Amino acid sequence: MRWLRSRREQLPLTVPRDPECHQVGSVLQAYLDGELGPQDAELVAEHLEHCERCGIEADTVTNVVDAIKRQRPDLDPEPLERLARFVEQLPTDGPSAP
Repeated sequence: MRWLRSRREQLPLTVPRDPECHQVGSVLQAYLDGELGPQDAELVAEHLEHCERCGIEADTVTNVVDAIKRQRPDLDPEPLERLARFVEQLPTDGPSAP
């Protein structure tokens, strides 16, 4: 979803050590788009390796977007942008247990 980058607020993204699920969720789309710095990306990757819930969320988002792109390569990017915004808002509801 790199095409969403221009619409995203250009805030520095940082991930704390040993992040909680909601913290990973708040940067998940940037991680999937390869927009995190190396240290933050490593912290998210480690969390995804150990947290089944977050790993499933990352896989699901990736699979849905890939399936849409395969089925409709000519699709207007607006629906995918809405999907990305929706996914980015999901984890910001507060802390969640791993």
